[in-house]
Amino acid sequence: MTRKAAITALAVLAAAAGCATYTARMSDTGILYYDGEYGRAIDELDKLARSSSNEDLYLYLLERGKVRLAAGMYDSAIVDMRAAENRFDEIEGTASVGEIVSQSIVSDASKEYKPEPYEKILLNTYLLLSYLESGDMEGAYVERNRVIMRLGQYLGPAVAGSDSLLDVPFARYVAAVLYENEGKLDDARIEYDRVAELFPEAVTWAPNAHLTEMVVFAEMGRAPVKVSREIRGYFAKVNGRTFGYFALPGGGGQYVYPVSSALLTGDARLGTVFTFAFPDYVRMPRVAVLCRPVVDGVEAGTAVTLDDLERTAMEAFRRDLGKILLRSALRTYLQILAQNKLDGDAGRIASVVAKIFSAVETADTRSWQTLPAEIAVFRMEVAPGPHEVVLRYYDRGGRMVGESGSLKVWVEEGKKEIAWMPGPP
Repeated sequence: MTRKAAITALAVLAAAAGCATYTARMSDTGILYYDGEYGRAIDELDKLARSSSNEDLYLYLLERGKVRLAAGMYDSAIVDMRAAENRFDEIEGTASVGEIVSQSIVSDASKEYKPEPYEKILLNTYLLLSYLESGDMEGAYVERNRVIMRLGQYLGPAVAGSDSLLDVPFARYVAAVLYENEGKLDDARIEYDRVAELFPEAVTWAPNAHLTEMVVFAEMGRAPVKVSREIRGYFAKVNGRTFGYFALPGGGGQYVYPVSSALLTGDARLGTVFTFAFPDYVRMPRVAVLCRPVVDGVEAGTAVTLDDLERTAMEAFRRDLGKILLRSALRTYLQILAQNKLDGDAGRIASVVAKIFSAVETADTRSWQTLPAEIAVFRMEVAPGPHEVVLRYYDRGGRMVGESGSLKVWVEEGKKEIAWMPGPP
């Protein structure tokens, strides 16, 4: 797919998502960001932040912080991302009893955004890079410690099986590089070993505190986004237990989930088919599938996959699928019951009214939309001093589809210098 075709697809997808959704509001910003128009993307985010409700404000600050990092505005990137982090920490795990009861009645989109654990880990990783690029090594080391704390908080000391799909090897790798620069090789080895379990090609050496190296992190593609869909479902009682039955877009059969909410009572009202708004994750089109760093005018090799954030986002969504379905369906169903006081023969009315609710209440489509689909890494030994890095992007057919801007990198003798490069869609 060409770059022009990918950008067109983004605009079409936003239109399909509906003008009131977060994905639609972020459409112009996403196109500008992935086209390298960072200044204009920041202008759009300024407007969105000024006009936003408190529910979305800190997510916009998170988006703006990452764009400012890409634009080289490191101090303001830190301000934005730190404000977002502080607020996310404040609201984490603080739901009151009243809020818990109202979760089935109040739209998710009307509540403050709570990031996924992998998003919070990435937030601290990008803060680390902001401190690093600004020259504040003390701040970078403090942030590295926060990254390690987040990894332990959300993933535990050992991650195995399907839980490994929620790991963030990019964060581990960045932390390991800083450990190497401090001479803490055992700590570096722990993180590299974990990365190697997930992506063996990304770690092919033992930590070495004496080599002079450049480490290039290349962002590729755009993370999946959520769009609002209308789906059909109903509640029914089987052997004394209540279940929700839902048909999701794209086939795959019927999804069945047990319902424990005390708000759903009354056998005569079960079995009514209704439609409701549901947030469906959609993979974004890719222009490039691999990149090759050009160091000082010479193509040095091919960057290898370090982190598949598209897979991580889809897995996190899959695990929450039942809760999201039940909340969305139960909210619409209760609205129907309250407004129409359904009796045994009101099934036909319920179906019509539910469609009206779906039209006016879109699903919660919020997510961190300036994240990439993938992060690749390339590492090489270099001479101390100044270097210039450019990325060449290639499609599945091996054709070059573009180049990044150049990045100037100064590598100190015996150190590892990080070159972080945001990429194309």
